[in-house]
Amino acid sequence: MNNYETHNSELDKLKLILNSFTDAVLLESKDRTIDFVNQAFCNLFKIKLPIESIIGSNCEEGVIASSFQFKNPSRFIYRIEEIIEELKPIQKEEIILRDGRLFYRDYMPVIINNVISGHLWVYKEAFNNPESLNIYTQPVINLFEEIVNSIDVCIAVLDKEKKYLFINKASISDNKKRNFLIGKTDIEYYKYFSIPYTYNQTGNECFLKTIEEGIVTKFEELSKDFTGKECYKTITYCPLTSGNGIVEKVICYYIDLTKEKEAENRLTKDLESFKHSLNNISEAVLVADGNLELTYSNYSFQEYLLQENVDVHTIFNFISFQNYDFYKQLFSVLSGDTSGAGGRIQLKDKNDSTNWYKYKINKGVESNGNKQSGVVTVLNNISGEVALEENLLEVVKREKELNELKSAFVNMVSHEMRTPLAIISSCAELIQLMIASGKPKEDIEAYAGHIIREVERMTAFMNDILIISKIEAGKIEFNPETISLNSFLDELIKKGYLPWKDNRSLEISIKGNERVFPFDNKMLRHILQNLLDNAFKYSANKAAPRIRLRYSKNYITFSVIDAGIGIHPEDIEKLFSSFSRGRNVGSIYGTGIGLVVVKYFVDLHKGTISIKSKLNVGSIFSIKIPY
Repeated sequence: MNNYETHNSELDKLKLILNSFTDAVLLESKDRTIDFVNQAFCNLFKIKLPIESIIGSNCEEGVIASSFQFKNPSRFIYRIEEIIEELKPIQKEEIILRDGRLFYRDYMPVIINNVISGHLWVYKEAFNNPESLNIYTQPVINLFEEIVNSIDVCIAVLDKEKKYLFINKASISDNKKRNFLIGKTDIEYYKYFSIPYTYNQTGNECFLKTIEEGIVTKFEELSKDFTGKECYKTITYCPLTSGNGIVEKVICYYIDLTKEKEAENRLTKDLESFKHSLNNISEAVLVADGNLELTYSNYSFQEYLLQENVDVHTIFNFISFQNYDFYKQLFSVLSGDTSGAGGRIQLKDKNDSTNWYKYKINKGVESNGNKQSGVVTVLNNISGEVALEENLLEVVKREKELNELKSAFVNMVSHEMRTPLAIISSCAELIQLMIASGKPKEDIEAYAGHIIREVERMTAFMNDILIISKIEAGKIEFNPETISLNSFLDELIKKGYLPWKDNRSLEISIKGNERVFPFDNKMLRHILQNLLDNAFKYSANKAAPRIRLRYSKNYITFSVIDAGIGIHPEDIEKLFSSFSRGRNVGSIYGTGIGLVVVKYFVDLHKGTISIKSKLNVGSIFSIKIPY
């Protein structure tokens, strides 16, 4: 039979024996419900219900119901509560029933594995004739010895000098040795049978405390049993008092915990081995309970992630609640909606550097009947992988942009070259025909002018392409020199914009006191010519563009203003990308690279360029450069 069946068998035997007692016996559980009651008890308290119907009922209610059979009901109830609260064994406490009969009450707390598990009550009638009392005493004593010897727990009765008055078979199975021990102490027994004896100071103090104070004491010790085998046990001393409250004897019982301790030691070693393994991995490991309070963290977390002078009690102290996705998954695992989750998160290490971590969240170990005791979180630093991934994405993005740029460049070159070459070819053929037919020089010069303008247009385009290639190669030299902006701007306007080729003249306004500071002459000329040419080109048949120069406290600002076709809002940001043009330019000539060069030159001057525009109203290009 297994232990469970053995204990049940012993319990059934014990109940059968107790049921044959003439004394009233009641066994109640820790929570004050009836576990056992014999027929004598029912007879004493005039209970007419079957015993089976009483088992499991509430003892407190039963005490109140039966209290009226006693001479002092309230005292009876109060005394029961007092005894249970003190948890001290009671012997031959007198109580008087209402009908005048005198009874003795015995009480013993039931303690198993150092834990109170119930209460044993025995009521017996007090006989006036001592001889009649002896009729019951010896059989009862023999019966109790038989019961105690059948229990698989080591039990003994000691006098105040620690000599054995009784010891059961579970302690010593050999009858001769057991009988030899009666009237002797442990020291005498161990010496006689040549078994090493170790004096236990704690055990001796507990025994004396039980004798002197009349209380239950218990302690643990590693020693040898009566056979000489080393064992780990829990020993409990329970006082047996006389009628005047003096402790006369001590019941001693101990429970062998050797197997449990061996299992505990194995578990401790396994736990240490497990912790050692966790402390030697690169991943940070956090274990938290159901309230997210940390119960364990490994070396990697403490060494690399735990901030200086930060005491982390919960996961909240370490990972900000703003990491919504992390906590959404964590609570999903904690509530049991999913068994595991994972993702990425950015965290700061102890050097205040931000790194990427891959996290995995799993359920914690279930224990003590809890369906979910917490979570285990593993963090793996993947900053290197993320960097490589981002670099790869950047390379792919750059490759895509280059392919798009290449396509745009091919399309633009094809378009921008084909048109002027067609014009040049057509004009050249016409000139040949005109010369052959003797046309005057004046007629020929008009077509020659077309050829020259288209060549200049192609030359300007090729110059822009060369500048872009130099920018890409980082070969543009920045050579600032101190110039007078007023004089520079006056010269530039007079040469090309008074008037422009469509006979409109540029308007100029200057505000503030002139400041002289370094500019790259060529770059500034390219910037202003590009913006002014665009202003005229995209405002044909409209009011002439304007340029405004303003000296403020910290900046110089150039603003080119036109009343042209305007720019669609979604196209403004794209204008500073190569070969990008507004969607409404129609057939107006342009390469889509001029503003790219302008922005690059402005950046070299530590300046900024901004655009304000409204379709069919006009545009304002502003360049702000610090002194």
